[in-house]
Amino acid sequence: MEQKYVLGILALAMVAILGVSMVSAFGFGNGFMNSELTEEEKAEMQEQKEVMKTAIENKDYGTWKSLMEDRLSEMQEKITEENFDELTQRHEKMSEFREAVKELKDSGDFSKEDIQNLQEEYGVEGKRFGKGKGFGMKNSGKCPLTG
Repeated sequence: MEQKYVLGILALAMVAILGVSMVSAFGFGNGFMNSELTEEEKAEMQEQKEVMKTAIENKDYGTWKSLMEDRLSEMQEKITEENFDELTQRHEKMSEFREAVKELKDSGDFSKEDIQNLQEEYGVEGKRFGKGKGFGMKNSGKCPLTG
C-alpha cells in the first residue's frame, strides 16, 4: 500500500514537472502570455504562487496536494485535439521563422530592419532578440494549454 502511495506522489510530481516544463518551453513568465492576462489574472497567479511557496516552506502536504490536484485538473481540461493542433501550428511557424532568421544571418548581409520585417511577416515578437533569448508569438491569443 505504501509503495502505491509513493508511486502516486511520484506520478503527480512528474505531471507537475511536465507542466512547469511546458510553461517554460512556451515562454510563460517571459512575457509571452503575461502581457495578455488581466491584472486580476496576474494577481491570482501571483497569489497561487505565494500559497504554493508557503505550503512548501511550512511542509503543509495537504495544501500542496490540493494545489497540485487543482493544477492537474486544469491541465487535463486543456488536453484536446484542437489545442494540440494550435500548438503544432505555432511550432511550425516558429520553426519557419527561425530558419528564415538563420538564412538571413548566414547571408552576412542583414540589418535590424530585415529582422523586424521577418518578425512582422511571421507574427513574432522580438523584444528579446539575441543570443540565448527566445521569441513569443505576437497577437496569437492565449496558449491553448492555459485557455
